[in-house]
Amino acid sequence: MAASAAIAKDRLSAALAADRAIRVAVSAASAPRPSAHFGVHEATRPSRTRKLARDAGGANRIVGLDAAQLRTSARALERDHDLARHALNVLVQNTVGSGIDVMPAPRKSGDKVNRELAQQLRDLWDAWWDQPEVTWTHDFGKCQQLLARSAYRDGEVFWQQLAGPVALLEHGAHGIPFSLELLESDMVPLSMYDTSRNIQQGIELNAWGRRVAFWIYKRHPGEGIGYIDDTKRVPAEQVQQFAMIDRIGQVRGLSIFASVMTRMRDIQDYEDSERIAAKVAASLCAQIIKGNPEAYGGTDSTDATGVALDRAYRSLSMVPGMIADDLLPGESIEVLDSKRPNPNVAAYVDGQLRRVAGGLGTSFSSLSMNYNGTYSAQRQELVEKYGAYAMLGEQFVARVMRPVWAAFVKACLLSGAVRMPAGWTLRELTAAVYIRPQMPWIDPLKEALARGEMEDRGWQAPQQNIQLIGNDPEEVLRLREDWAQQNAGLALPGGSRPQPDQEDDPNARGQLRAALIANAVKENE
Repeated sequence: MAASAAIAKDRLSAALAADRAIRVAVSAASAPRPSAHFGVHEATRPSRTRKLARDAGGANRIVGLDAAQLRTSARALERDHDLARHALNVLVQNTVGSGIDVMPAPRKSGDKVNRELAQQLRDLWDAWWDQPEVTWTHDFGKCQQLLARSAYRDGEVFWQQLAGPVALLEHGAHGIPFSLELLESDMVPLSMYDTSRNIQQGIELNAWGRRVAFWIYKRHPGEGIGYIDDTKRVPAEQVQQFAMIDRIGQVRGLSIFASVMTRMRDIQDYEDSERIAAKVAASLCAQIIKGNPEAYGGTDSTDATGVALDRAYRSLSMVPGMIADDLLPGESIEVLDSKRPNPNVAAYVDGQLRRVAGGLGTSFSSLSMNYNGTYSAQRQELVEKYGAYAMLGEQFVARVMRPVWAAFVKACLLSGAVRMPAGWTLRELTAAVYIRPQMPWIDPLKEALARGEMEDRGWQAPQQNIQLIGNDPEEVLRLREDWAQQNAGLALPGGSRPQPDQEDDPNARGQLRAALIANAVKENE
């Protein structure tokens, strides 16, 4: 009896387990499954008013689809729209300015700068600066501006570094066999692919994706001269590229205007419409309102009194102070008002410009040339946005200035213009400080007080302060010494002598600083 009960219990347990498993399977089958088009986050769910973004592929595929058209559109914007030209001017002005200068600082690791060698390199650099490129058209400051402007507008720019004897080329700086050939992005064919040689968008890569060579047109394809497909292979050691790259693995660059181009076009269209409307409104117009419907007939019509209307169309001239005394019975004059100019245009455009400035990385004040605001607000904007300028400036130094400076020093070595000290490496010889455009001062007194205080407290060296205002410390020291020699023994009018340097008179310097600080505190109150 007990055995039969145990067998029945086992069978019941097995039946219950099987039934439970069946119910779990049915429930799982009927539950909604995750879809590739519907995610958990609301942002991944399409709606009637919002469509999902589609993946256009990898970075290089997107560049291949859009780079050429974006480049063409950006150039058209610069030609036709003053805002786009001004935006480029602001970017170039704050990243390279009149030209990033190089202050040679050759030194062995752990030693001081070799001043004699640094001055020798500086003199050669100054001589090369005037004619650095193959056409002898631009100095190196202008070359930097063209390279930066082309990279921001077109998305990228190329240049070839030519050192030593080159067929049919005469280097600009005599004794320094080194020149640059500036190349627009059109010169490297975007549509050139060859999987057998791992050529992607005109650039030959190795297995790791490092640039091995560039395929460059012998003539600009837009000039209509020569064969378009006539290219030459140039090793990557001779060609450099400065590109606006946003994604890992991206080979070619995209215009910095890519994300703001539609908004800039909208601003242009809106301003054009408002300008035309205001121009029309400036030409005052009026219309004659006829009170009698029969008065709108032809020359055979009569008015309410039976008088023939023999003037179906009348041209009335408007002059200052005129009195309309020739209106017919029932007529009145109505002036057409177009409600222009629109007082809300400036506020609307400023709102759009704030978004354009954010997309480009420029400050709104600089882009809109609207400098209203308190000192604190202006400085906060300047400090925040100058970080964006510093990022672009450092990229330019890394991708343009350092390769050019290293190639220049190497050319000086190969030509014998400079001799490397025994035991030195090329990296030690090419050590340098690159002086980028620095953040300007809103209130020079307050800025100078702050930097002077940091120098007095030992938080900053005098050389750093000099570099922060864009000067060369060596040149400043030389000029100060020269000025002191010129003033030595000179008597001023009235028999007075030149005042001692404040740096040599701690009491005078301290008194001046205390007075300036008191004045600054008083202004803040």
